Amino acid sequence: MYCETCHERLKTGARRCPSCGHAAQGGRDLGSGSVRDTGNATAYSLPPAPTLAKEEPKVAETKVEPKKPQPRPAPAVQKPPPAKAPAPKPGGGAPSFDLSPDGIRDLLIAHPELIEEGLTIHTEDGGRAIGGRFETSVGKIDLLARDQSAGWVVVMVAEPNREKELVGEMLQLMGWVRKHLSTKGQEVRGIVLVDSVPEDLGYAAAAVADTVEFNRYRVGVTLEKVDV
Repeated sequence: MYCETCHERLKTGARRCPSCGHAAQGGRDLGSGSVRDTGNATAYSLPPAPTLAKEEPKVAETKVEPKKPQPRPAPAVQKPPPAKAPAPKPGGGAPSFDLSPDGIRDLLIAHPELIEEGLTIHTEDGGRAIGGRFETSVGKIDLLARDQSAGWVVVMVAEPNREKELVGEMLQLMGWVRKHLSTKGQEVRGIVLVDSVPEDLGYAAAAVADTVEFNRYRVGVTLEKVDV
């Protein structure tokens, strides 16, 4: 029999362990595989060791990336055939073409000498040209210019179908220039540029013929041969 605390072998019938003093409660044999009492043949077996579950090896998953859709090639753009220049019309005169009123205004503001020799655009004291589309309290002057005698010239380009209103508008603009800009002795006159002269404009134009001049504009292109 053995002590259950220090496993000291006890004599038969001993009630306490001579080594640790622990009370003996029964005989156990702590031998190789069984425990038995000298007076009792009952055997005790150790429980079987637990069986470990066998782990299956994990297989690495292979992630397959979806294929990206390939862009479709852009359809070829067909270039339109180059435009052919119109064939010149037979005739002896130089070809001519009309411009819009705004185009005529831009041309005259850049080249006022086309209206009259020596005509220049009105400038402020610093020398900056301000006579193009000059704003007044009674309307806009297409071109406010000065002639060779330092006189004031009010130039208006007629809009289509508004030729009848030009005389009244021109007189108002000329009166504004005479009152606010001209000094004593400076002449103020007007030049009206029209694409076509209406039949009923004659009397109104005759009434202001001393101060307002009417011109019909045409723009042409002339080709000259150059000797090289």
